[in-house]
Amino acid sequence: MALLSAIIGGILFGGSLALLAYGLNLAFGVLNIIHFFYGQSIMLGLYIIFTLTVWFNVPLIVSCLVAVAVIVALHVVVHLGVIQPLLKAPLINQFLALASIIIILENSAMGVWGATYRGVPIALPVLNIGELYIRTSNLIAFLGSLIVIGLLYLFLNKTYTGLAIRATAQDREMASIMGIKPRRIYLITLALVGVLAGIAAAFYALVYAVHPHWGGTFTLMAFVTVVLGGLGNLSGGFLAALIIGVVMMVAAFLTIPEGGPIAVYLIFLVVILVRPEGLLGVRARA
Repeated sequence: MALLSAIIGGILFGGSLALLAYGLNLAFGVLNIIHFFYGQSIMLGLYIIFTLTVWFNVPLIVSCLVAVAVIVALHVVVHLGVIQPLLKAPLINQFLALASIIIILENSAMGVWGATYRGVPIALPVLNIGELYIRTSNLIAFLGSLIVIGLLYLFLNKTYTGLAIRATAQDREMASIMGIKPRRIYLITLALVGVLAGIAAAFYALVYAVHPHWGGTFTLMAFVTVVLGGLGNLSGGFLAALIIGVVMMVAAFLTIPEGGPIAVYLIFLVVILVRPEGLLGVRARA
């Protein structure tokens, strides 16, 4: 039963990790950029939720909505001021520019909130089914992530804007010929990525306390998930997230807590060496 609890915990963690992978996959698939400050934007959202809820007694739902709005605004500003001018620049320029955003956000958080952990004091019950224990906070984050992923799928496949985003990701030149404005799609995509980051922050506020360097760990984990599933492949990212979640929790249960990340990154290295395009990625033709 303890092993089953670890497996279920891994599935729940993987579901919420899939939400992070979807944001990174959208940014890469449409704009062909690696969204390095994704975790830091979620970190900012967690701090906003904490500040409004704990310091100013704002209702949690309102705090989460404000956090989503702020993160979307951050993505729009960064896109217009940093990403858009560098879309055709060398990759090293993009990397250094986005890395600078990471340093700005982390040091700003350090200056405003300090280095101590900050969290919203929410006491949610633990579900007890026989000897099986499930944290309600993790279950809420998992189910919420699945709902958001489902809505994102409908948006990308059933709306004009969503189909325009997919068309731009598949063939930018042809999409432009068909009357789709790439710059407009880029902006909408980054705003959508901001919405996903804000929603992830709302779910994670129920589970985690935050500190200024919290985002780096989740950015790396999300990036590993995206590469493992196949860059730009949303289905692959979801599958990889579930695999990573289960492997991490089961390895931590069978060995030591640090054994979970070790097992995940070992599997990642093996997959990248054997199948560089990822689990569901398309193998490039020579």
